[in-house]
Amino acid sequence: MTKRELATFEEFRKARLEDVGFIVIADTSRKPVVHQLNGRCISGDNFRNKVLGEGGTGKYYLVDSVSSGITELGASVCKICKPLRPEKEKWKS
Repeated sequence: MTKRELATFEEFRKARLEDVGFIVIADTSRKPVVHQLNGRCISGDNFRNKVLGEGGTGKYYLVDSVSSGITELGASVCKICKPLRPEKEKWKS
């Protein structure tokens, strides 16, 4: 997978549950942005409004890497969820 459009809420939900990859949000009013798949910038309500809402103005794409989002969709990197930042190591018990 390099990029795949998430056109239904079920596709969006499944991608978030699998938690593999990154989300690129493309909108008619601004440049596409790459986000962490389960970052705080991503929500079901925003997906419904932007993609499924009346006169939906955007598209969500699942990409396998930040660089895919940048090269294939011309996206910039989110300054809030910072998808380039390495994940913190989870506590091992």
